[in-house]
Amino acid sequence: METATVVTVCVLEPCCDNSAPWGEYPENCRHGRNARRSPVFTTHPILEAAAPDVAKLKGWYHLDGYVFEGEMPPEGERFRIMPIIGSLNTHYEHAAPVEIPFPTIEQAHEYAKHWHEWPDARRHKEILFNIVGDQDTRVRWSSYTVPVGTELTPGDWA
Repeated sequence: METATVVTVCVLEPCCDNSAPWGEYPENCRHGRNARRSPVFTTHPILEAAAPDVAKLKGWYHLDGYVFEGEMPPEGERFRIMPIIGSLNTHYEHAAPVEIPFPTIEQAHEYAKHWHEWPDARRHKEILFNIVGDQDTRVRWSSYTVPVGTELTPGDWA
């Protein structure tokens, strides 16, 4: 017996009604490139049926969402990226986890690896981040060897 395949698409919706979806930020949107965008999930029986949502992933950034072959786990079983922010002139600290939940640690890791491709991203040789739960800040994976299980606090030194 063959099991049904499900394709889940996460699309980061525009920040406001003044934003042109999946294109350049227009001048009448005053939120700028750092505006929070809401993740919206849709499921489809096959990848071809997801084509309209997948087309929305080619917008403001290289990373406007993602495609996942499978169903999203329920809340509490998902993961988020908790980046490290700072510069050579300041200290590095834990930022708040991003709002996008991921179905697997591997999916979150792959997404985070490509942040340096964003047009306004700072260029670093290595992007530092942790992967935490979707409802806590306990480390599940770290790009710089923070022990798994460590509870992180946004704003604390990294």
